[in-house]
Amino acid sequence: MDKLQKYILKNFLNIFINIFLILFLITSIIIIISISNVTSSIHITFLELLKMYFLSLTKILIVTLSISFFISAVQTYSNLSDTQELIAIFSTGIKPKKILFPMFVIAIILTFINFFILFVSIPYSDLVYHNFKIEKKQESQFNIETSQISQQFGKWNAFIEKKDKNIYKKVYLYNPYEKKFITAQNAKTIKYNNYLIFQLNNGYIYQLDKNLTVKFNVMNINQYISYKSFSILEYTKYLKENKKLFLFYLPFALISVILFFYIPLFSFFHPRLHKNHSLIYSVSLLTIYLIFTKLAKSFCAEFIIMITFFIFGLILYLKDKKF
Repeated sequence: MDKLQKYILKNFLNIFINIFLILFLITSIIIIISISNVTSSIHITFLELLKMYFLSLTKILIVTLSISFFISAVQTYSNLSDTQELIAIFSTGIKPKKILFPMFVIAIILTFINFFILFVSIPYSDLVYHNFKIEKKQESQFNIETSQISQQFGKWNAFIEKKDKNIYKKVYLYNPYEKKFITAQNAKTIKYNNYLIFQLNNGYIYQLDKNLTVKFNVMNINQYISYKSFSILEYTKYLKENKKLFLFYLPFALISVILFFYIPLFSFFHPRLHKNHSLIYSVSLLTIYLIFTKLAKSFCAEFIIMITFFIFGLILYLKDKKF
């Protein structure tokens, strides 16, 4: 890589970092708001909120990296055009291919990174995120308040006289379906493997329809947590389980390649003959591209749309007189 390409790369990185940080912040705020909506019905701690945010980082990265690259690349070359540096470079006989080479290398590297994020990181982080939500929703059923009647705990109506952190005292449970009434001196919640356990101590079971009473020292009411699972080695199931994710994020993953030939079209210009509208053009193109790809309901339709954008950009690149 010669001095010219290093100079272009340096300018690109300065712009890229600023745009990436802005987009990252905006996307993070949106993600945090969506998390707060999801957790409105369940109780989570601040650390658990951070955990959910970090599990969403893969989705934030694939969006912000791709969009930041395209806008930064356009702005890098448009700045060179504005200062007439690009005209000076062309006057020395240097071809556009050489000028675009650093961006081409970054575009290819970024595409491979995006593919890893899309096909490996996002599915597994989304899996953990999904299972965490299920677990917290199940745990919320154990969050029984004191001195409140008709609280639902699975099939049981629950009443608690006292509560000290995870320990419940004077517990009363009634199952209207099985006509069972349970009393216990104390109880606590335990998580074991895929089960949430409500452990009752020193109590009685009253079978009302049979006039039967049973005393117990320890009794467990188990609630199974139905965790979702898959493996990348089971390719068919893996693709089926994550089809919506792949369909949604694939256009983002391929932005750097699909829209690459639009970079010189928007940013190579003579400042005396043309005004710099590169930012408007790049944002508008991204918006149109993402709208069209989001309208696609299948991989086939999505690929046709993306290939159309790529071919159209390539044709315009080859026909433009500047090249």
